[in-house]
Amino acid sequence: MLSHLASERAPTGAERSLATLAAGLAGRGHRVVVLCPGRWVLRGDLETAGVEVREIPNQPLWLTYWEPKPLPVAAGKFLKFMANRHCRWRLARFLASWRPDVVHVNCLPHLHGAIAARRVGPPVVWHVREILPPGLRRRFWARQLTRHASRIVAVSEATAKWMKEEGVGRHITVVYNGVEIPERVPSPPQARRSLGLPEQGVWVGLVGQLLPHKGTDVFLAAARKAMNQNREIRFLLAGPAGHHERERLLRAIAALPEPPRCRLLPPHPDGLALIAACDIICVPTLTPDPLPRSVLEAMAAGRPVVGTCLGGIPELVVDGVTGHLVAPERINEMGPILARLAESEPARLSLGVAGRTRAKESFSMESHVATMEALISTTHRGLK
Repeated sequence: MLSHLASERAPTGAERSLATLAAGLAGRGHRVVVLCPGRWVLRGDLETAGVEVREIPNQPLWLTYWEPKPLPVAAGKFLKFMANRHCRWRLARFLASWRPDVVHVNCLPHLHGAIAARRVGPPVVWHVREILPPGLRRRFWARQLTRHASRIVAVSEATAKWMKEEGVGRHITVVYNGVEIPERVPSPPQARRSLGLPEQGVWVGLVGQLLPHKGTDVFLAAARKAMNQNREIRFLLAGPAGHHERERLLRAIAALPEPPRCRLLPPHPDGLALIAACDIICVPTLTPDPLPRSVLEAMAAGRPVVGTCLGGIPELVVDGVTGHLVAPERINEMGPILARLAESEPARLSLGVAGRTRAKESFSMESHVATMEALISTTHRGLK
Protein backbone atom coordinates (compact mmCIF):
# COMPACT_ATOMS: atom_id res chain seq x y z
CA MET A 1 0.00 0.00 0.00
CA LEU A 2 1.52 3.28 -1.15
CA SER A 3 0.79 6.52 0.71
CA HIS A 4 1.67 9.78 -1.04
CA LEU A 5 1.64 11.64 2.30
CA ALA A 6 3.15 11.16 5.75
CA SER A 7 1.90 13.90 8.07
CA GLU A 8 3.86 14.22 11.27
CA ARG A 9 1.08 15.84 13.34
CA ALA A 10 -2.46 15.77 11.94
CA PRO A 11 -3.06 13.25 9.12
CA THR A 12 -5.43 14.06 6.30
CA GLY A 13 -8.63 12.11 5.70
CA ALA A 14 -6.93 10.21 2.86
CA GLU A 15 -4.12 9.12 5.18
CA ARG A 16 -6.56 8.01 7.88
CA SER A 17 -8.59 6.07 5.33
CA LEU A 18 -5.49 4.25 4.09
CA ALA A 19 -4.33 3.48 7.62
CA THR A 20 -7.67 2.08 8.79
CA LEU A 21 -7.92 -0.08 5.67
CA ALA A 22 -4.36 -1.36 6.12
CA ALA A 23 -5.03 -2.23 9.77
CA GLY A 24 -8.29 -3.94 8.83
CA LEU A 25 -6.64 -6.09 6.16
CA ALA A 26 -3.84 -7.03 8.54
CA GLY A 27 -6.46 -8.01 11.11
CA ARG A 28 -7.93 -10.41 8.54
CA GLY A 29 -4.63 -12.25 8.23
CA HIS A 30 -3.05 -10.53 5.23
CA ARG A 31 0.56 -9.38 5.23
CA VAL A 32 0.40 -5.64 4.63
CA VAL A 33 3.29 -3.27 4.04
CA VAL A 34 2.67 0.48 3.80
CA LEU A 35 5.29 2.57 2.01
CA CYS A 36 5.20 6.20 3.17
CA PRO A 37 7.45 9.11 2.16
CA GLY A 38 8.67 10.11 5.63
CA ARG A 39 8.05 10.21 9.38
CA TRP A 40 4.38 9.46 9.97
CA VAL A 41 2.24 10.09 13.02
CA LEU A 42 0.18 6.99 12.15
CA ARG A 43 3.17 4.64 12.03
CA GLY A 44 2.95 3.51 15.65
CA ASP A 45 -0.75 2.67 15.40
CA LEU A 46 -0.19 0.73 12.18
CA GLU A 47 2.68 -1.30 13.58
CA THR A 48 0.61 -2.10 16.66
CA ALA A 49 -2.07 -3.42 14.28
CA GLY A 50 0.48 -5.71 12.60
CA VAL A 51 1.21 -3.57 9.53
CA GLU A 52 4.81 -3.13 8.38
CA VAL A 53 5.74 0.47 7.59
CA ARG A 54 8.70 1.46 5.40
CA GLU A 55 9.88 4.96 4.54
CA ILE A 56 10.66 5.59 0.86
CA PRO A 57 10.79 9.24 -0.25
CA ASN A 58 8.34 10.21 -2.98
CA GLN A 59 7.42 13.31 -4.97
CA PRO A 60 3.64 13.51 -5.56
CA LEU A 61 2.29 15.11 -8.71
CA TRP A 62 0.10 17.90 -7.32
CA LEU A 63 -2.06 18.45 -10.40
CA THR A 64 -5.24 17.33 -8.68
CA TYR A 65 -6.74 20.66 -7.60
CA TRP A 66 -10.19 21.85 -8.70
CA GLU A 67 -9.62 25.59 -8.92
CA PRO A 68 -7.88 26.99 -12.04
CA LYS A 69 -4.27 28.02 -11.53
CA PRO A 70 -1.87 29.95 -13.78
CA LEU A 71 -0.07 27.84 -16.36
CA PRO A 72 3.39 28.57 -14.81
CA VAL A 73 2.15 27.14 -11.48
CA ALA A 74 0.92 23.93 -13.11
CA ALA A 75 4.09 23.65 -15.19
CA GLY A 76 6.20 24.09 -12.07
CA LYS A 77 4.40 21.26 -10.29
CA PHE A 78 4.91 18.96 -13.27
CA LEU A 79 8.61 19.83 -13.64
CA LYS A 80 9.18 19.20 -9.92
CA PHE A 81 7.57 15.80 -10.32
CA MET A 82 9.68 14.94 -13.37
CA ALA A 83 12.87 16.10 -11.65
CA ASN A 84 12.29 13.46 -8.97
CA ARG A 85 11.88 10.42 -11.19
CA HIS A 86 14.45 8.62 -9.06
CA CYS A 87 11.59 8.14 -6.56
CA ARG A 88 9.91 5.63 -8.84
CA TRP A 89 13.14 3.64 -9.20
CA ARG A 90 13.43 3.36 -5.41
CA LEU A 91 9.84 2.20 -5.19
CA ALA A 92 10.35 -0.24 -8.06
CA ARG A 93 13.43 -1.75 -6.43
CA PHE A 94 11.57 -2.36 -3.19
CA LEU A 95 8.54 -3.84 -4.94
CA ALA A 96 10.74 -6.09 -7.08
CA SER A 97 12.51 -7.42 -3.99
CA TRP A 98 9.35 -7.82 -1.89
CA ARG A 99 7.16 -9.20 -4.72
CA PRO A 100 3.67 -8.26 -3.47
CA ASP A 101 0.57 -9.93 -4.92
CA VAL A 102 -1.23 -6.59 -5.32
CA VAL A 103 -0.16 -2.95 -5.00
CA HIS A 104 -2.67 -0.45 -3.63
CA VAL A 105 -1.98 3.17 -4.63
CA ASN A 106 -3.65 5.76 -2.42
CA CYS A 107 -4.78 8.88 -4.33
CA LEU A 108 -3.96 10.24 -7.76
CA PRO A 109 -0.81 12.23 -6.84
CA HIS A 110 1.19 9.03 -6.19
CA LEU A 111 1.88 8.61 -9.90
CA HIS A 112 5.47 7.53 -9.31
CA GLY A 113 4.13 4.64 -7.26
CA ALA A 114 1.60 3.59 -9.88
CA ILE A 115 4.23 3.64 -12.65
CA ALA A 116 6.74 1.72 -10.50
CA ALA A 117 4.21 -0.95 -9.58
CA ARG A 118 3.03 -1.43 -13.14
CA ARG A 119 6.59 -1.84 -14.37
CA VAL A 120 7.38 -4.43 -11.71
CA GLY A 121 4.33 -6.45 -12.63
CA PRO A 122 1.72 -6.95 -9.87
CA PRO A 123 -1.83 -5.69 -10.47
CA VAL A 124 -2.48 -2.16 -9.30
CA VAL A 125 -5.56 -1.08 -7.36
CA TRP A 126 -5.64 2.71 -7.62
CA HIS A 127 -7.80 4.38 -4.96
CA VAL A 128 -9.08 7.67 -6.35
CA ARG A 129 -10.16 10.28 -3.81
CA GLU A 130 -10.22 13.33 -6.09
CA ILE A 131 -12.75 15.08 -8.33
CA LEU A 132 -11.33 16.97 -11.31
CA PRO A 133 -12.98 19.57 -13.56
CA PRO A 134 -13.19 19.08 -17.33
CA GLY A 135 -10.04 19.97 -19.22
CA LEU A 136 -6.47 19.00 -19.96
CA ARG A 137 -5.58 17.82 -16.46
CA ARG A 138 -8.60 15.55 -16.27
CA ARG A 139 -7.74 13.97 -19.62
CA PHE A 140 -4.14 13.52 -18.47
CA TRP A 141 -5.18 11.67 -15.33
CA ALA A 142 -7.66 9.53 -17.25
CA ARG A 143 -4.79 8.37 -19.48
CA GLN A 144 -2.63 7.55 -16.45
CA LEU A 145 -5.42 5.54 -14.85
CA THR A 146 -6.09 3.64 -18.08
CA ARG A 147 -2.39 2.91 -18.51
CA HIS A 148 -1.40 1.89 -14.99
CA ALA A 149 -4.48 0.75 -13.02
CA SER A 150 -5.78 -2.81 -13.07
CA ARG A 151 -8.71 -1.70 -10.93
CA ILE A 152 -9.90 1.77 -9.91
CA VAL A 153 -11.69 2.36 -6.63
CA ALA A 154 -13.71 5.58 -6.44
CA VAL A 155 -14.76 6.80 -3.00
CA SER A 156 -18.13 8.07 -4.23
CA GLU A 157 -20.40 8.17 -7.26
CA ALA A 158 -19.40 11.83 -7.66
CA THR A 159 -15.77 10.73 -7.90
CA ALA A 160 -16.54 7.98 -10.40
CA LYS A 161 -18.57 10.34 -12.61
CA TRP A 162 -15.66 12.31 -14.07
CA MET A 163 -13.67 9.15 -14.85
CA LYS A 164 -16.64 7.58 -16.60
CA GLU A 165 -17.04 10.75 -18.64
CA GLU A 166 -13.41 10.30 -19.74
CA GLY A 167 -14.00 6.71 -20.82
CA VAL A 168 -12.34 4.76 -18.01
CA GLY A 169 -15.54 3.49 -16.37
CA ARG A 170 -14.96 -0.18 -17.21
CA HIS A 171 -12.42 -0.55 -14.41
CA ILE A 172 -14.19 1.52 -11.72
CA THR A 173 -15.81 0.24 -8.54
CA VAL A 174 -17.38 2.67 -6.06
CA VAL A 175 -16.49 1.78 -2.48
CA TYR A 176 -17.42 4.24 0.25
CA ASN A 177 -14.87 4.81 2.98
CA GLY A 178 -15.50 3.07 6.26
CA VAL A 179 -15.46 4.68 9.68
CA GLU A 180 -14.92 3.28 13.14
CA ILE A 181 -18.06 3.62 15.25
CA PRO A 182 -16.86 4.53 18.75
CA GLU A 183 -18.66 2.66 21.51
CA ARG A 184 -18.46 5.69 23.74
CA VAL A 185 -18.36 9.31 22.57
CA PRO A 186 -17.33 11.98 25.10
CA SER A 187 -20.01 14.53 25.85
CA PRO A 188 -19.38 17.95 24.30
CA PRO A 189 -18.46 19.59 27.66
CA GLN A 190 -16.12 16.72 28.53
CA ALA A 191 -14.38 16.88 25.14
CA ARG A 192 -14.12 20.66 25.35
CA ARG A 193 -12.45 20.40 28.75
CA SER A 194 -9.80 18.10 27.30
CA LEU A 195 -9.06 20.67 24.59
CA GLY A 196 -9.00 23.66 26.91
CA LEU A 197 -12.18 25.17 25.50
CA PRO A 198 -15.02 26.76 27.46
CA GLU A 199 -17.66 24.17 28.32
CA GLN A 200 -20.70 26.40 27.86
CA GLY A 201 -22.52 27.25 24.67
CA VAL A 202 -23.41 25.39 21.48
CA TRP A 203 -20.29 24.81 19.40
CA VAL A 204 -20.14 24.54 15.61
CA GLY A 205 -16.94 23.02 14.24
CA LEU A 206 -15.06 23.05 10.96
CA VAL A 207 -12.64 20.17 11.41
CA GLY A 208 -10.07 19.25 8.75
CA GLN A 209 -7.70 21.02 6.42
CA LEU A 210 -8.17 24.77 6.84
CA LEU A 211 -7.90 25.90 3.25
CA PRO A 212 -9.92 28.50 1.31
CA HIS A 213 -11.58 25.91 -0.94
CA LYS A 214 -12.72 24.04 2.18
CA GLY A 215 -14.92 27.04 2.92
CA THR A 216 -13.13 28.76 5.80
CA ASP A 217 -14.39 32.17 4.67
CA VAL A 218 -17.94 30.82 4.28
CA PHE A 219 -17.68 29.38 7.79
CA LEU A 220 -16.60 32.71 9.28
CA ALA A 221 -19.30 34.59 7.36
CA ALA A 222 -21.86 32.12 8.72
CA ALA A 223 -20.39 32.65 12.21
CA ARG A 224 -20.90 36.41 11.91
CA LYS A 225 -24.58 35.98 10.98
CA ALA A 226 -25.28 33.26 13.54
CA MET A 227 -23.65 35.22 16.37
CA ASN A 228 -26.08 38.05 15.71
CA GLN A 229 -29.04 35.65 15.95
CA ASN A 230 -27.99 33.38 18.82
CA ARG A 231 -26.11 34.38 21.97
CA GLU A 232 -25.11 30.82 22.87
CA ILE A 233 -23.48 29.77 19.62
CA ARG A 234 -19.69 29.33 19.45
CA PHE A 235 -17.38 28.38 16.56
CA LEU A 236 -14.29 26.20 16.29
CA LEU A 237 -11.80 25.79 13.46
CA ALA A 238 -9.36 22.92 13.95
CA GLY A 239 -6.87 21.39 11.55
CA PRO A 240 -3.68 21.94 9.59
CA ALA A 241 -3.08 25.22 7.79
CA GLY A 242 -0.01 26.99 6.46
CA HIS A 243 1.47 29.86 8.43
CA HIS A 244 0.06 32.58 6.17
CA GLU A 245 -3.39 31.00 6.08
CA ARG A 246 -3.44 30.65 9.87
CA GLU A 247 -2.49 34.30 10.26
CA ARG A 248 -5.22 35.29 7.81
CA LEU A 249 -7.79 33.27 9.75
CA LEU A 250 -6.72 34.88 13.03
CA ARG A 251 -7.23 38.33 11.52
CA ALA A 252 -10.66 37.31 10.21
CA ILE A 253 -11.64 35.96 13.65
CA ALA A 254 -10.51 39.22 15.28
CA ALA A 255 -12.90 41.09 12.97
CA LEU A 256 -15.95 39.13 14.15
CA PRO A 257 -18.52 40.86 16.39
CA GLU A 258 -17.36 38.81 19.39
CA PRO A 259 -13.96 37.22 18.64
CA PRO A 260 -13.82 35.15 21.89
CA ARG A 261 -16.79 33.12 20.58
CA CYS A 262 -14.62 31.70 17.79
CA ARG A 263 -11.48 29.63 18.41
CA LEU A 264 -8.72 28.42 16.11
CA LEU A 265 -6.94 25.29 17.31
CA PRO A 266 -3.68 23.84 15.97
CA PRO A 267 -3.62 20.39 14.35
CA HIS A 268 -4.66 17.65 16.75
CA PRO A 269 -4.00 13.92 16.24
CA ASP A 270 -7.26 12.84 17.91
CA GLY A 271 -10.04 13.54 15.43
CA LEU A 272 -12.71 12.12 17.73
CA ALA A 273 -11.90 14.64 20.46
CA LEU A 274 -12.39 17.52 18.03
CA ILE A 275 -15.64 16.12 16.63
CA ALA A 276 -16.98 15.30 20.09
CA ALA A 277 -16.27 18.83 21.31
CA CYS A 278 -18.77 20.16 18.79
CA ASP A 279 -22.55 20.05 18.87
CA ILE A 280 -22.73 20.59 15.09
CA ILE A 281 -20.21 19.87 12.35
CA CYS A 282 -20.10 22.26 9.41
CA VAL A 283 -18.67 21.29 6.00
CA PRO A 284 -18.96 24.47 3.89
CA THR A 285 -16.72 23.33 1.02
CA LEU A 286 -16.73 25.50 -2.09
CA THR A 287 -15.50 22.81 -4.49
CA PRO A 288 -16.77 19.24 -4.99
CA ASP A 289 -15.41 17.25 -2.04
CA PRO A 290 -15.19 13.55 -2.99
CA LEU A 291 -16.17 12.11 0.41
CA PRO A 292 -15.20 14.24 3.44
CA ARG A 293 -13.99 12.07 6.29
CA SER A 294 -15.15 14.71 8.78
CA VAL A 295 -18.74 13.96 7.70
CA LEU A 296 -18.33 10.23 8.31
CA GLU A 297 -16.66 10.82 11.69
CA ALA A 298 -19.36 13.30 12.70
CA MET A 299 -22.09 10.81 11.85
CA ALA A 300 -20.27 8.02 13.72
CA ALA A 301 -20.05 10.28 16.78
CA GLY A 302 -23.73 11.24 16.59
CA ARG A 303 -23.21 14.84 15.55
CA PRO A 304 -25.47 16.51 12.94
CA VAL A 305 -23.80 17.83 9.79
CA VAL A 306 -24.57 21.04 7.94
CA GLY A 307 -22.78 21.07 4.59
CA THR A 308 -22.86 22.24 1.02
CA CYS A 309 -24.60 20.06 -1.55
CA LEU A 310 -21.44 19.30 -3.55
CA GLY A 311 -19.39 16.25 -4.47
CA GLY A 312 -19.97 13.19 -2.32
CA ILE A 313 -21.56 15.05 0.62
CA PRO A 314 -25.17 14.39 -0.56
CA GLU A 315 -24.28 10.68 -0.74
CA LEU A 316 -23.56 10.77 3.01
CA VAL A 317 -25.91 13.36 4.51
CA VAL A 318 -29.65 12.78 4.23
CA ASP A 319 -31.10 16.28 4.16
CA GLY A 320 -33.44 16.87 7.09
CA VAL A 321 -32.70 13.42 8.55
CA THR A 322 -29.01 13.34 9.51
CA GLY A 323 -28.24 16.99 8.85
CA HIS A 324 -28.91 19.85 6.45
CA LEU A 325 -27.62 20.47 2.93
CA VAL A 326 -27.17 23.94 1.47
CA ALA A 327 -27.07 24.54 -2.29
CA PRO A 328 -23.95 26.45 -3.42
CA GLU A 329 -26.06 29.30 -4.81
CA ARG A 330 -27.71 29.68 -1.37
CA ILE A 331 -24.55 29.46 0.70
CA ASN A 332 -25.47 32.67 2.55
CA GLU A 333 -28.25 30.70 4.27
CA MET A 334 -25.75 28.60 6.20
CA GLY A 335 -25.49 31.06 9.10
CA PRO A 336 -29.25 31.20 9.80
CA ILE A 337 -29.50 27.40 9.52
CA LEU A 338 -26.74 26.99 12.10
CA ALA A 339 -28.39 29.55 14.39
CA ARG A 340 -31.76 27.76 14.23
CA LEU A 341 -30.17 24.37 14.87
CA ALA A 342 -28.24 25.80 17.82
CA GLU A 343 -31.56 26.86 19.39
CA SER A 344 -32.99 23.32 19.41
CA GLU A 345 -31.22 20.60 21.36
CA PRO A 346 -33.95 18.01 20.49
CA ALA A 347 -33.39 18.68 16.78
CA ARG A 348 -29.61 18.26 17.16
CA LEU A 349 -30.03 15.02 19.08
CA SER A 350 -32.52 13.61 16.57
CA LEU A 351 -30.27 14.37 13.60
CA GLY A 352 -27.23 13.02 15.45
CA VAL A 353 -28.90 9.73 16.38
CA ALA A 354 -30.07 9.25 12.79
CA GLY A 355 -26.57 9.97 11.50
CA ARG A 356 -24.96 7.47 13.86
CA THR A 357 -27.49 4.82 12.82
CA ARG A 358 -26.76 5.51 9.15
CA ALA A 359 -23.02 5.29 9.75
CA LYS A 360 -23.42 1.89 11.44
CA GLU A 361 -25.67 0.53 8.69
CA SER A 362 -23.96 1.90 5.59
CA PHE A 363 -20.39 2.96 6.36
CA SER A 364 -19.04 0.57 8.97
CA MET A 365 -15.33 -0.18 8.91
CA GLU A 366 -16.01 -3.91 8.89
CA SER A 367 -18.10 -3.68 5.73
CA HIS A 368 -15.54 -1.43 4.03
CA VAL A 369 -12.62 -3.75 4.77
CA ALA A 370 -14.58 -6.83 3.64
CA THR A 371 -15.53 -5.13 0.36
CA MET A 372 -11.97 -3.99 -0.29
CA GLU A 373 -10.59 -7.43 0.62
CA ALA A 374 -12.89 -9.07 -1.95
CA LEU A 375 -12.01 -6.50 -4.60
CA ILE A 376 -8.26 -6.89 -4.02
CA SER A 377 -8.58 -10.68 -4.10
CA THR A 378 -10.43 -10.69 -7.42
CA THR A 379 -7.87 -8.26 -8.84
CA HIS A 380 -5.09 -10.60 -7.74
CA ARG A 381 -6.82 -13.49 -9.48
CA GLY A 382 -6.77 -11.52 -12.71
CA LEU A 383 -10.32 -10.13 -12.92
CA LYS A 384 -10.08 -6.98 -15.05
